[in-house]
Amino acid sequence: MNTTANADAMTAILRQISLDWNRTISYGRSYLAIFFAYVPGFTCLMAATGSTLDSVAGAVIGGAASGFLMLNITLFSYEQMNNHHWMNGIVPINRNHQILGRFAFLIVCDLVAGLEVAVSIACAGIIMHEPVKVTDAIGFAAMTVLTLVLLNAIVQPFLYRFSPYRAMAAIILSIGVIVGTVIGLRKALPEFGKTVEQLAEAISRHQAIALAAFLIIDVLALAFSSKISLHIYGSKDI
Repeated sequence: MNTTANADAMTAILRQISLDWNRTISYGRSYLAIFFAYVPGFTCLMAATGSTLDSVAGAVIGGAASGFLMLNITLFSYEQMNNHHWMNGIVPINRNHQILGRFAFLIVCDLVAGLEVAVSIACAGIIMHEPVKVTDAIGFAAMTVLTLVLLNAIVQPFLYRFSPYRAMAAIILSIGVIVGTVIGLRKALPEFGKTVEQLAEAISRHQAIALAAFLIIDVLALAFSSKISLHIYGSKDI
């Protein structure tokens, strides 16, 4: 019985992943080509115009994170177009598996983003005649994936609770509050800036430990986010 239930659950999750993939490619192959070519193209342009490798790495990670985060929002936006979300009520996938499938699809996309970042930074290093170590490229890729997983886990309950546009407003407002709080702490507590710098230096010295801690945070965030998302989504009428 358990084996059959697990097989049915896996089938339902795979169906949700396939459905999200179809939603992603609905904009056409040219959209996907531009989407995936944007990060390496922008990276090579920065490298060719004299930017430092550190600035290129920061820009490419930020660009990939924002771009692939928008992919998540695009999926919800597509569901709202022409009342497409009503299909969620007739496809043979229960809400729990819909949520798990959406997270699984996004994690796969996050892994693609990490690979794209690693390749882009490696190409930038070749252009700038500053070879990038394999371990550094892996570190950049891992940081990208872990950052995206955490961001998606944070925004997912917003997207299930509100429409994509209202969710965007709520997310932007939350980011503004966080940024404002950080700025306020820096001004009110002179030692806060030094503490942040010391923390950044500690992370750079112990990257493996930092990535392991980040992974634990991501796992906890995913578990909490999926539970909250199911509670919100389960209370809605489809």
